[in-house]
Amino acid sequence: MKNLIIIGAGSFAKIVYEYALLNPDYNIKWNVKGFIDPKIESLKDETDYPEVISTIDDYIVEKDDIFICSYVNPVERERSVETISGRGGVFISIIHPSANISRKVILGEGVFIGAFTTLSVNTIIGNHVMIQDHCNVGHDSSIDDYSHLYVGNIICGKNKLGKKVTLYTGCTIYPIAKIGDNSIVGAGSVVMRNVKEGTTVIGNPAKKME
Repeated sequence: MKNLIIIGAGSFAKIVYEYALLNPDYNIKWNVKGFIDPKIESLKDETDYPEVISTIDDYIVEKDDIFICSYVNPVERERSVETISGRGGVFISIIHPSANISRKVILGEGVFIGAFTTLSVNTIIGNHVMIQDHCNVGHDSSIDDYSHLYVGNIICGKNKLGKKVTLYTGCTIYPIAKIGDNSIVGAGSVVMRNVKEGTTVIGNPAKKME
């Protein structure tokens, strides 16, 4: 039996915890040991969740520990993952049982896949990518490391999302469009053309924010 530790103790960490209770990785059995977070008192007023057992900087990785990171900010997620990985921490993926994942999908480590999300054929998902509920990732698409898709995003097909990309709720990405590293797409936006690295776009059709 492994001991699962959730990195981060914010609002999304509660969702990660709820899905972790379903134990959706059928190759590993775990108990949730608790959270680690810079703010040791983050969940002090919560009664239905495990405690914050340590800060990230102070935590010593133990033999049966496994980890998942709950930070929605890609930069913060990368920093935390690198800290724990550097101490020998092993990351697992949490995939909701209702997710529809093609047998032709390649998944990285430390991935979170939400309820009723579909990953179509020939899809490649990088390490520590978070895809929330009711998303659709179309065929022959790729999402690189540390990117985050909020609820209800539609990736139509043959799309490439770079590293640390954030798509807020309800975006639609037209086929073939590419989104560069460190870019942000605002909620409800419709992306019809390529988005350059480090750019924030919003609207229908999506345009660069000045």
